[in-house]
Amino acid sequence: MAGHNRRDVLAWLGAGLIAGCAADRRAMLAPLRRDDDLIWGANGHPFRAYPDISYDTQIRLVRELGMTHYRIGWHYEKLAELKQVADRYGVTLLPIIHPDGPLDEKTPQQLYEDSFSRARWLTRRYRGQFPVWELGNELENFAIIEACEMRDDGTQYPCEWGPAGGMDALDYYGPRWVKVSAALSGLLDGAREGDPDAKYAIGTAGWGHLGAFERFVEDGLEWDITIWHDYEQVRESFLEVLAGYGKPIWITEFNAGGGGFETEEDNARMLTERIAWYRSMRTKYRVEAAFIYELLDEPYWDDFEGKMGLYRVQKNDKDRWKVSGLKPAGEAVQKALSY
Repeated sequence: MAGHNRRDVLAWLGAGLIAGCAADRRAMLAPLRRDDDLIWGANGHPFRAYPDISYDTQIRLVRELGMTHYRIGWHYEKLAELKQVADRYGVTLLPIIHPDGPLDEKTPQQLYEDSFSRARWLTRRYRGQFPVWELGNELENFAIIEACEMRDDGTQYPCEWGPAGGMDALDYYGPRWVKVSAALSGLLDGAREGDPDAKYAIGTAGWGHLGAFERFVEDGLEWDITIWHDYEQVRESFLEVLAGYGKPIWITEFNAGGGGFETEEDNARMLTERIAWYRSMRTKYRVEAAFIYELLDEPYWDDFEGKMGLYRVQKNDKDRWKVSGLKPAGEAVQKALSY
């Protein structure tokens, strides 16, 4: 190796070794999804949670579960850093763009304009880098009609009833719905101007909120993928209605029986059953993807949601958070997705 000193040679060998290890890692974590299966993913909060747990660790755990997608929030600049890590592992990110500002603090016009600007800026900034963006998250909840409020048909919602179930278009209070619609319209229009080649997904929190889709159509919203959330064991009749809108269905949040409410063994069994059921619905109703909520426990939140992760999180001897292993639910999911 004339012309190269020892340091150069060692550097060259080291670079080759690192490249080889990276290639081995990608091979070990090769995509497990079959053409006749759903897209499988997990939810996470990498920009505002999981202190001390690196992006690399989070993405690696997604892949070790047998998943290829990670649904996340957004951050103007940190999203680029996370994407670099995800690309190394062959993981696709599904970012969510939220409206700009609380719905109750802005007029419909302000919500449209501000959400348009945010979505256009963000999708233009990352144009061509994300095949799908989710727009808004469970926004219809803001407009569910309450006791004594007036329906759009001029009748009064009974004062002795609790909040409406969201099944019907009249289950949403018109003055609040106008804000929901304005925010979604702004997100859709702005995103399409920023990246016209991406696909845009909107939907509801599940729980029977089918009436919101009627209103989406009435308001002229045009979306590419229908979103649904499932913490109740979604009914086939719901999927039949959703499929009628002619879009593929993505379940971007699900956990069996509420996740943290169940024993770990029951949750593991129920998640296995849900995965099998989604697979049985895949072709009939175009159920293309399902994302478990969520990747990691969040024990610093003292409620059931903090126990919904597939991996445990605990403090180490230096009082820093670390991942401490798969839970029974994670083991069950990993086994179910490796068939």
